Amino acid sequence: MANTLSYRIGNPKKPQLALARVKALGIPCVEIDLGPDEDAKEAKQLLADHGLRAATITAPCPLGEAGLFGVFENYCAKAAALGCTGLFTSVRAGDVPLPKAYAQLRRLGDIAAKHGVKIGMETHPDLCENGAKGAATMAAIDHRNVGLNYDTANVYYYNHNINTVEEVRKEARYVVSVHLKDTMGGYEDFTFPDFGKGVVNFAGVFKVLNGVGFTGPFTMELEGAWATSPDPAEQEGHVRACVEHLRGLGLVP
Repeated sequence: MANTLSYRIGNPKKPQLALARVKALGIPCVEIDLGPDEDAKEAKQLLADHGLRAATITAPCPLGEAGLFGVFENYCAKAAALGCTGLFTSVRAGDVPLPKAYAQLRRLGDIAAKHGVKIGMETHPDLCENGAKGAATMAAIDHRNVGLNYDTANVYYYNHNINTVEEVRKEARYVVSVHLKDTMGGYEDFTFPDFGKGVVNFAGVFKVLNGVGFTGPFTMELEGAWATSPDPAEQEGHVRACVEHLRGLGLVP
């Protein structure tokens, strides 16, 4: 089965790259942001009009706030209405004691399961910043609808002396979505070049994940000066370069 390629565009009404340009590059899926009061069905139709579909949606996850479960119910319903496989979210325990954080995330997993979607926790501190930490967090939560969104570059940003292929191998069985970024490999270095210009071994990451049966979504999250531009043609050039790198490696259709 072919790997599913996606691209993080932000809000589909004001996408990082025009939807028509995304479609023209042969990218079938996108990851989107929606405000809490925005209509998911309207967003789905807007994407469909351009031959696209949402693979994932970004959801807030304020573990320390009283309205957490209502917020997540809303976004899980949006994900289901969009036909997404899951939600991308960044989770930080912060001052919430770990046993309570795990219990809250299990309850969020129950909400996600009710809507037929999965939660992908980003490679961020303080629960998932590397492979060992992510795997330990997943084992503690122990919910089939709570998984990881593995970020190929964030592991370098948040850690010293690591290798992204080795890190994803530690937590591969928990991965439900992926953010593809390249990096020059420096700790806290916000330099994310076009794919193939940095240190990320994309073929190695895909091999590990395909080996445990994961085929996507693999979502390009393009950030920084290399990847964003106010000039649509220049921006499209960066996206095209990344897509062509992946296709040149035989990783996506």
